[in-house]
Amino acid sequence: IGLIADSAAKKKKKVNVNLGRALKTLVHVHGIQMILSGTYNADPHPGNILLLPDGRLGLLDYGMVGKLSQKDRETVAETIVALSDNDKAATAKLYRENGYKAVLQNGKDVDDAVLHRFASFHFDKIDLSPLTLDNGEKMDIMEVFRSNREKTVPTWVEEGRRLGGLLVGVSAQAARPISLAKEWRPIAKQALRNKY
Repeated sequence: IGLIADSAAKKKKKVNVNLGRALKTLVHVHGIQMILSGTYNADPHPGNILLLPDGRLGLLDYGMVGKLSQKDRETVAETIVALSDNDKAATAKLYRENGYKAVLQNGKDVDDAVLHRFASFHFDKIDLSPLTLDNGEKMDIMEVFRSNREKTVPTWVEEGRRLGGLLVGVSAQAARPISLAKEWRPIAKQALRNKY
């Protein structure tokens, strides 16, 4: 009877979980997996994430695993640093030089501001504010998305935007929005230091 009573009392014990810390751990783990190891859980949606009663994180279903080459991991790391520095020219250059090609519906190439915003959606955060093009013209971001025609999407962008979108989405659903680039910057800097 004592064991049963103790067991029942333990079940009723209230647990205070630090959701913000758990989300940071989730984001950090996936940054290490993608940027440093190159093999990562490519499907961290809310159904594959458990917050255990003791505050630990449980990750389920590694049936969808991504793998990036060393070169692609370096490009992701460089993109993360450029985004966290808000360096539009560097971000756009990385996208152009590493295989991403897009044009607007009118056939014009996308400029640095557009590429930077696309990269931000892929590897940082959701930003629906109006976009100022390199020539000073302001555009509604949804109009930019509607008129965009991707010609070539390299693996590192495709994989990164899926993982980034899921992590940003999980954090937003938990009412704890994040900047993925800010969270991953130390990991990206470590990866780039290891490169040299």
